[in-house]
Amino acid sequence: MSQNADAERVPMPSFLGIPEHAMRKNTFFSQFLRKSRRAYFAMFHGKYVRQNIAVNRDGDCHRCGACCKLLYNCPFLGHDSQSLPYCRIYGDLRPGACKNYPFDRVDSEIEQCGFKFK
Repeated sequence: MSQNADAERVPMPSFLGIPEHAMRKNTFFSQFLRKSRRAYFAMFHGKYVRQNIAVNRDGDCHRCGACCKLLYNCPFLGHDSQSLPYCRIYGDLRPGACKNYPFDRVDSEIEQCGFKFK
């Protein structure tokens, strides 16, 4: 093992043994699974999430707010005077699942999202 463990590639952890192609479907159940996976990975696989964002994610947030409306409307979603969406608890209080969305190609489910994966 090298001295810098973060430099080594962290493999994608399994989520309930569900194959990736099943997670990518556009159904209510698949959306629920992705949302659950997002929270699970944020809590238990932070190293994978951080590394995948650093190495494989390109782009910027377009402030469309679509990620705050996946499965249900987030209670912390607000709109400014120009009707642009914003997070009312942005910063330290914002959950890891929100801070890191999307963290890999399985998690990315919004077509217009400014973040893309290599």
